[in-house]
Amino acid sequence: MRFLKRQTTNQDAVEGKGIIYDVNGQIVLDSTDMMLVPKGTTADATTSYTEGHIRYNTDTNEFECYQNGSLRKMRFKEPTTIVQQNFGNGDAVITLFGPLDSGDTDYQAPLAAQNVLVFADNVIQLTPTNYTMVQNPTSVGTGQEVTAGAFVVSTEYIITATGTTDFTLIGAADSNLGTVFTATGAGTGTGTARPTGYYLLFSSPPPALPVVAIHNFDK
Repeated sequence: MRFLKRQTTNQDAVEGKGIIYDVNGQIVLDSTDMMLVPKGTTADATTSYTEGHIRYNTDTNEFECYQNGSLRKMRFKEPTTIVQQNFGNGDAVITLFGPLDSGDTDYQAPLAAQNVLVFADNVIQLTPTNYTMVQNPTSVGTGQEVTAGAFVVSTEYIITATGTTDFTLIGAADSNLGTVFTATGAGTGTGTARPTGYYLLFSSPPPALPVVAIHNFDK
């Protein structure tokens, strides 16, 4: 005689509907209605995630799952907006344009340079011949640098030139080239920084023509 090896939350009958744990180690939610997963704010969540964790975040109104070592949003199949960023005109001097901003707080830039359509006026630019995509460049004189007196509170920057600026007074751990910091206010002196992010780096400076990037295709 074989023994029935099955546990269920149904107290009336072992064959009744309920949450079932069977002999194969399966958990069966035996219902035709729906399931309510754990939900709460970002602060409510555990800090000790395990692969396979799933919850609903009431702050972001997103399902989250812990997968491959990181907490990820579960994305749906709705279409997303294609972003057209107009960077203004080139000047035959600067080679950096950006930062790229898709409007997506999780993925502000495309996965690769090939995922961006770049135009100088109406002429399409090709990667890597005409441009590449770089993260947090520290070059000087290539474009998009901000002087210390124009830093914006709560904006993240990367130091490109220290000059006479003490960056530790405005949120940085030190004043070294390449240090990333979030500005607590405007600074003083001749130091410069660039907003962090991904930039289009042209192999040669575009002339006085509009530079446009179209992206956010890879969602």
